[in-house]
Amino acid sequence: MSKKLWLVMILMLIIPGLAQAENIKVNNKEIEQGGSVNLFFDDLEAGKIDFGVKAGDYKSVEVSFDKGRTWENMDRDGEYFVYSYRPLSEEKIIPEFIYTSQSGKIETISPNITVLYRKDKPEEGIRQALEILKTHYENEDVDRFVNLFSSIYPDLIKFKESIQNDFYNYKNIRLFYRIDRMDFNDDINGAIVDVYWQRKFEDRDGNALTDTTANITMKFDNENGKWLISGLRGNTLFGSSLLSSVDLEVQAADINITDGGGGSGAVTVSATVHNTGSSNATNVKVNFYQSGVALAGPYTLIDSKTITSVPAGSQTTSATVNFASTPAFIWYFKIVVDPDSVITETDETNNTASTTHTLP
Repeated sequence: MSKKLWLVMILMLIIPGLAQAENIKVNNKEIEQGGSVNLFFDDLEAGKIDFGVKAGDYKSVEVSFDKGRTWENMDRDGEYFVYSYRPLSEEKIIPEFIYTSQSGKIETISPNITVLYRKDKPEEGIRQALEILKTHYENEDVDRFVNLFSSIYPDLIKFKESIQNDFYNYKNIRLFYRIDRMDFNDDINGAIVDVYWQRKFEDRDGNALTDTTANITMKFDNENGKWLISGLRGNTLFGSSLLSSVDLEVQAADINITDGGGGSGAVTVSATVHNTGSSNATNVKVNFYQSGVALAGPYTLIDSKTITSVPAGSQTTSATVNFASTPAFIWYFKIVVDPDSVITETDETNNTASTTHTLP
């Protein structure tokens, strides 16, 4: 048999199948060979998806939704054979068809079309996921919070530790958010969402802390019908107590001493505390010490003050401390920032500074 004849026979087998694939409708919309359609509950009639195939000269048509294990007869309705299918809450439907001609010839068609059905529209699914995220974070439920993240989220174990650290350091957490953008990929199995977040919270002593805000780009993937977070870009909020850094610093030049004058031997002492890290520091304790012996001490505690907040990349001056002693006497003053080491820092060696001063 010639190659030309073989080609003609192959085309005779292929072309009828292609022709039938082009005459398939889903909810009265024609679907091309290899095409796909996304449907949601609001798109259905009486909770069903309507499939239709052009009747042509065929006597009957059957349809299967389980790869040919079971078949259902389609009903003739004018120029089409139709069948109404009731989907599950989440389902990927790939129909196949058996055509029976008037002469009894049977032809199986697999048009390679896909219907992706989800009960909720994707926008609503993302909003629900964000609400659940908000609830679990405010309730300090670390396991349920982390379960909202995909297994492919980078370094998920360390991220869980950072969330646990949030819940250790903060209480009475309140979250507020605004969705600025929501884009889905073609098959609606993935989404990129820009969300503006605001967090209000207190420390474990009940002190109100500075609000935290962040513009976070969140990547969502639909895994088995559930929207899970697979990426966070610009995240300086969730797990911020470990994921971002604090570095408090004080130097001798930051110790500010003001004389009382009049030979009183009185001075006021304050300190400028720097935060060279990328995260705000809150409730920063500063201890003030004095020594009449030497710059190396030993030192006696004069007083302790707390700075409410030292924002990232800035400096804040503590409240003043009063000290009075023998006039014209040389005294040594030492400042220690975060003396109890309750704040995790990238560098713990730059929190102490000393200076010498002669009382008036």
